[in-house]
Amino acid sequence: TKWLEQAGVDALHVSTGSSFPHPRNPAGDFPVEDALTTFPSLIPSGRNELFNYLTLRALSTGRLYQMLWAKARGDKIEGINLSDTKAVKKAVNIPVICTGGFQTASVIEEAISGGSCDAVSIARPLVANNDLVKIFERGADRPEKPCTYCNKCLVNVLQNPLGCYEESRFDSREEMLAEIMSVFQPPPFG
Repeated sequence: TKWLEQAGVDALHVSTGSSFPHPRNPAGDFPVEDALTTFPSLIPSGRNELFNYLTLRALSTGRLYQMLWAKARGDKIEGINLSDTKAVKKAVNIPVICTGGFQTASVIEEAISGGSCDAVSIARPLVANNDLVKIFERGADRPEKPCTYCNKCLVNVLQNPLGCYEESRFDSREEMLAEIMSVFQPPPFG
Protein backbone atom coordinates (compact mmCIF):
# COMPACT_ATOMS: atom_id res chain seq x y z
CA THR A 1 0.00 0.00 0.00
CA LYS A 2 2.93 2.36 0.60
CA TRP A 3 3.85 2.31 -3.10
CA LEU A 4 0.31 3.39 -3.99
CA GLU A 5 0.68 6.36 -1.68
CA GLN A 6 4.07 7.18 -3.21
CA ALA A 7 2.51 6.97 -6.69
CA GLY A 8 0.09 9.74 -5.74
CA VAL A 9 -3.08 7.83 -4.94
CA ASP A 10 -5.56 10.17 -3.21
CA ALA A 11 -7.16 7.54 -0.96
CA LEU A 12 -7.54 3.79 -0.47
CA HIS A 13 -10.89 2.02 -0.42
CA VAL A 14 -10.65 -1.23 1.54
CA SER A 15 -12.91 -4.20 0.89
CA THR A 16 -12.43 -7.95 1.13
CA GLY A 17 -12.39 -10.78 -1.37
CA SER A 18 -10.76 -11.47 -4.69
CA SER A 19 -13.92 -11.87 -6.73
CA PHE A 20 -17.44 -10.50 -6.90
CA PRO A 21 -19.64 -11.66 -5.43
CA HIS A 22 -17.63 -12.92 -2.49
CA PRO A 23 -18.98 -13.98 0.95
CA ARG A 24 -17.32 -10.94 2.54
CA ASN A 25 -17.91 -8.49 -0.34
CA PRO A 26 -20.69 -7.73 -0.12
CA ALA A 27 -21.23 -9.48 3.17
CA GLY A 28 -24.60 -11.08 3.78
CA ASP A 29 -26.60 -13.97 2.44
CA PHE A 30 -26.48 -15.40 -1.06
CA PRO A 31 -30.10 -15.56 -2.27
CA VAL A 32 -29.96 -18.70 -4.43
CA GLU A 33 -33.66 -18.64 -5.43
CA ASP A 34 -33.49 -15.02 -6.58
CA ALA A 35 -30.14 -15.61 -8.27
CA LEU A 36 -31.55 -18.48 -10.30
CA THR A 37 -34.11 -16.18 -11.91
CA THR A 38 -31.52 -13.63 -13.06
CA PHE A 39 -28.37 -15.77 -13.39
CA PRO A 40 -29.07 -16.97 -16.96
CA SER A 41 -28.19 -13.48 -18.21
CA LEU A 42 -24.66 -14.04 -16.81
CA ILE A 43 -24.05 -17.37 -18.55
CA PRO A 44 -22.54 -15.82 -21.71
CA SER A 45 -20.26 -13.56 -19.64
CA GLY A 46 -17.67 -16.06 -18.47
CA ARG A 47 -16.13 -19.50 -18.79
CA ASN A 48 -17.51 -20.88 -15.54
CA GLU A 49 -20.92 -19.25 -15.48
CA LEU A 50 -22.87 -22.18 -16.93
CA PHE A 51 -21.22 -24.51 -14.40
CA ASN A 52 -22.00 -22.05 -11.59
CA TYR A 53 -25.61 -21.80 -12.70
CA LEU A 54 -26.04 -25.59 -12.84
CA THR A 55 -24.37 -25.92 -9.43
CA LEU A 56 -26.78 -23.42 -7.89
CA ARG A 57 -29.77 -24.97 -9.62
CA ALA A 58 -29.25 -28.43 -8.12
CA LEU A 59 -31.01 -28.57 -4.74
CA SER A 60 -28.19 -30.28 -2.83
CA THR A 61 -25.33 -28.22 -4.25
CA GLY A 62 -27.36 -24.99 -4.02
CA ARG A 63 -27.88 -25.59 -0.30
CA LEU A 64 -24.22 -26.55 0.14
CA TYR A 65 -23.21 -23.33 -1.65
CA GLN A 66 -25.35 -21.27 0.74
CA MET A 67 -23.90 -23.06 3.77
CA LEU A 68 -20.30 -22.57 2.63
CA TRP A 69 -21.07 -18.93 1.75
CA ALA A 70 -22.41 -18.24 5.27
CA LYS A 71 -19.44 -19.98 6.90
CA ALA A 72 -16.91 -18.01 4.84
CA ARG A 73 -18.73 -14.76 5.59
CA GLY A 74 -18.80 -15.17 9.38
CA ASP A 75 -21.28 -13.61 11.80
CA LYS A 76 -20.27 -9.95 11.63
CA ILE A 77 -21.58 -7.91 8.72
CA GLU A 78 -21.68 -4.22 9.67
CA GLY A 79 -18.06 -3.10 9.84
CA ILE A 80 -16.79 -6.45 8.53
CA ASN A 81 -13.63 -4.86 7.10
CA LEU A 82 -12.73 -2.54 9.99
CA SER A 83 -9.79 -4.57 11.29
CA ASP A 84 -8.24 -4.74 7.81
CA THR A 85 -8.92 -1.05 7.23
CA LYS A 86 -7.30 -0.12 10.55
CA ALA A 87 -4.15 -2.02 9.59
CA VAL A 88 -4.01 -0.25 6.22
CA LYS A 89 -4.61 3.14 7.87
CA LYS A 90 -1.64 2.60 10.19
CA ALA A 91 0.59 1.95 7.17
CA VAL A 92 -0.29 5.03 5.08
CA ASN A 93 -0.76 8.78 5.41
CA ILE A 94 -3.64 9.16 2.95
CA PRO A 95 -7.36 8.79 3.65
CA VAL A 96 -8.67 5.23 4.01
CA ILE A 97 -12.29 4.38 3.22
CA CYS A 98 -13.94 1.25 4.63
CA THR A 99 -16.61 -0.85 2.91
CA GLY A 100 -18.75 -2.91 5.23
CA GLY A 101 -22.55 -2.70 5.29
CA PHE A 102 -22.66 0.45 7.40
CA GLN A 103 -26.14 1.62 8.46
CA THR A 104 -25.79 2.54 12.14
CA ALA A 105 -24.66 6.09 12.93
CA SER A 106 -22.87 5.11 16.16
CA VAL A 107 -20.92 2.34 14.39
CA ILE A 108 -19.87 4.80 11.67
CA GLU A 109 -18.93 7.41 14.27
CA GLU A 110 -16.82 4.90 16.23
CA ALA A 111 -15.13 3.62 13.06
CA ILE A 112 -14.03 7.14 12.13
CA SER A 113 -13.38 8.68 15.56
CA GLY A 114 -11.71 5.47 16.77
CA GLY A 115 -9.15 5.75 13.99
CA SER A 116 -10.08 2.66 12.00
CA CYS A 117 -10.81 4.70 8.86
CA ASP A 118 -11.34 8.21 7.55
CA ALA A 119 -14.69 7.49 5.89
CA VAL A 120 -17.09 4.66 5.16
CA SER A 121 -18.79 3.75 1.91
CA ILE A 122 -22.45 2.82 1.93
CA ALA A 123 -24.34 1.02 -0.84
CA ARG A 124 -26.93 -1.63 0.06
CA PRO A 125 -28.16 0.21 3.17
CA LEU A 126 -28.85 3.20 0.87
CA VAL A 127 -30.75 0.93 -1.50
CA ALA A 128 -32.84 -0.23 1.45
CA ASN A 129 -33.24 3.27 2.93
CA ASN A 130 -32.46 5.92 0.35
CA ASP A 131 -33.07 8.55 3.04
CA LEU A 132 -30.47 7.07 5.42
CA VAL A 133 -28.56 10.34 5.75
CA LYS A 134 -31.80 12.16 6.62
CA ILE A 135 -32.55 9.46 9.22
CA PHE A 136 -29.17 10.17 10.83
CA GLU A 137 -29.79 13.94 10.62
CA ARG A 138 -33.03 13.44 12.58
CA GLY A 139 -30.98 11.84 15.36
CA ALA A 140 -31.89 8.19 14.80
CA ASP A 141 -29.01 5.77 15.21
CA ARG A 142 -30.45 3.23 12.77
CA PRO A 143 -33.38 3.05 10.34
CA GLU A 144 -36.64 1.50 11.53
CA LYS A 145 -36.38 -1.07 8.74
CA PRO A 146 -32.65 -1.62 8.25
CA CYS A 147 -31.06 -3.48 5.36
CA THR A 148 -31.17 -7.22 6.06
CA TYR A 149 -28.04 -7.90 3.97
CA CYS A 150 -30.00 -10.45 1.95
CA ASN A 151 -28.28 -9.31 -1.28
CA LYS A 152 -31.48 -9.70 -3.28
CA CYS A 153 -30.85 -6.17 -4.59
CA LEU A 154 -27.60 -7.36 -6.17
CA VAL A 155 -28.93 -10.42 -7.94
CA ASN A 156 -32.08 -8.61 -9.11
CA VAL A 157 -30.22 -5.65 -10.60
CA LEU A 158 -29.07 -7.90 -13.45
CA GLN A 159 -32.57 -7.76 -14.97
CA ASN A 160 -34.72 -5.54 -12.76
CA PRO A 161 -34.63 -1.95 -11.46
CA LEU A 162 -32.25 -1.32 -8.57
CA GLY A 163 -34.13 -1.58 -5.31
CA CYS A 164 -34.70 -3.59 -2.15
CA TYR A 165 -36.37 -6.92 -2.96
CA GLU A 166 -36.61 -8.19 0.64
CA GLU A 167 -40.37 -8.46 1.09
CA SER A 168 -40.07 -8.81 4.89
CA ARG A 169 -39.10 -5.11 5.05
CA PHE A 170 -42.46 -4.07 3.58
CA ASP A 171 -46.10 -4.42 4.59
CA SER A 172 -46.93 -5.92 1.18
CA ARG A 173 -45.37 -6.94 -2.12
CA GLU A 174 -47.17 -3.99 -3.72
CA GLU A 175 -45.47 -1.58 -1.28
CA MET A 176 -42.10 -3.11 -2.12
CA LEU A 177 -42.69 -2.78 -5.86
CA ALA A 178 -43.93 0.81 -5.49
CA GLU A 179 -40.71 1.74 -3.68
CA ILE A 180 -38.55 0.00 -6.28
CA MET A 181 -40.35 1.77 -9.11
CA SER A 182 -40.09 5.14 -7.35
CA VAL A 183 -36.63 5.56 -8.89
CA PHE A 184 -38.39 6.51 -12.09
CA GLN A 185 -40.27 9.35 -10.39
CA PRO A 186 -38.25 10.20 -7.28
CA PRO A 187 -40.41 11.83 -4.62
CA PRO A 188 -38.83 14.50 -2.43
CA PHE A 189 -37.47 13.26 0.89
CA GLY A 190 -39.73 14.16 3.79
